[in-house]
Amino acid sequence: MQKNILITGKPKSGKSTLLQKIISTIPNNVGFVTPEIRENGERVGFAVETSNGERFVLAHVNSETAYKVSRYFVDISSFNKGIESIADFNDTNFLYIDEIGQMELFSDDFKNLVLKYFNSSNKCLATLTCVYEDDFISEIKKRNDVVIIEITPENREEQEKNIRELIV
Repeated sequence: MQKNILITGKPKSGKSTLLQKIISTIPNNVGFVTPEIRENGERVGFAVETSNGERFVLAHVNSETAYKVSRYFVDISSFNKGIESIADFNDTNFLYIDEIGQMELFSDDFKNLVLKYFNSSNKCLATLTCVYEDDFISEIKKRNDVVIIEITPENREEQEKNIRELIV
């Protein structure tokens, strides 16, 4: 059974927007989204917002850490503390992750969370970068319980219908 749904597509294709649209209609969800942090109209980082209302910085141009993707410094310590709160769930929860990407993959705690979600009996919806590949992402994509849905601005509405049918 393909109970883990991965939304993939190019940057700005609407992966996160689609995930948020879908989870907003599903009760009992557990997970997180990663909205942009904007200052004076410019993207300067990414936050993490958990299903229990916590918000913290994932990456910012003005942080200085050992982990960097493009111009963003990734705060693994903050990320690890923040995702602890969404590691516990019950079998009635719908799980979601935005996103399985290069910044998040610096964290072993995050990788463990992904595996915990995917190995559970729960349905899980996640976004997946298509601009970065590593061994962890390759293994996730090969799983028998994963379906990969690629979206574009042109097929987003049709793919939303397909995803909703998969999560029923």
